Amino acid sequence: MLLTMLYDTHSIQLVKENIDSGTAEGIAYAIELLDVFLSEQLKQRVIPVLDDLTDSERIKRLEDIYPRIRLDNKLVIKFLINRDFTQTNRWTKACLLYQIGLLKMKEFQMDLIAHLFNPDKLISEVAAWAIFEISPQAYHENANRLGRIKKKELDHAIITKRGSEMLFERVLFLSRIEIFGNIPGIILSYLADISEETYLKEGTTIVLDNSQNNYFHLVINGQLELYKAGEKVADYQEGMFIGEMVVKEGFANFNLIKAKEPAQMMRFNKNQFYELLADHVKLADQFLVYI
Repeated sequence: MLLTMLYDTHSIQLVKENIDSGTAEGIAYAIELLDVFLSEQLKQRVIPVLDDLTDSERIKRLEDIYPRIRLDNKLVIKFLINRDFTQTNRWTKACLLYQIGLLKMKEFQMDLIAHLFNPDKLISEVAAWAIFEISPQAYHENANRLGRIKKKELDHAIITKRGSEMLFERVLFLSRIEIFGNIPGIILSYLADISEETYLKEGTTIVLDNSQNNYFHLVINGQLELYKAGEKVADYQEGMFIGEMVVKEGFANFNLIKAKEPAQMMRFNKNQFYELLADHVKLADQFLVYI
């Protein structure tokens, strides 16, 4: 569009049509046209972007015009974890904090302490876990500043459960199952926000009738059985989603799931789940394909 202000509109339109064709011949012809009428200054900026080059070759040709600051791995992490939220997202930051904890990178301890006080539970939990991995003493000293209730919650998630009940781990679990396999981590993090973990003893039942149940369920581990009118009709195991499609109208307690063995489940409030689907089209599309 900007080039039409400087050059013939018909010529630019012809270039656009050839690029939009997506074929190697079309793009090559578009580059030839640009090479004819673009100024030398613009050629150096535009043609490398369109040309059939590897990423490294493209960077090399553009580097003199757009010089880059050389950053090592640690500087990249430092830059990203302190980047403004308008230029990144909570999931990217959480992944970086988790990587710092895995590698026990002590030089980032002050950054982790700062994120310990982040109001976002996802980021705060991962920062607390990373601090504990690097220095349990530093974790206790700084987590005490959060207050007794918050400290107790973090101790349970990080020390007692060894991080297995963090929101971050819920997102990782969701990303591994079929129904959410192609959904970006940032969207799954919002799904984790509205989730609750529940535990069922062997033989425990949950009524699925719409009149008595306001939740969808996802099996984390264990075996469950679905009963309709007292008759077993299906088995559920790790990664399987139990939604409204399995429920049929009938008398009270018509639809039940029963724990065949001790089981752990994740549940989602139906209203909150549908609101999330309405806000994120990709999640809604994937969910519709699954059901």
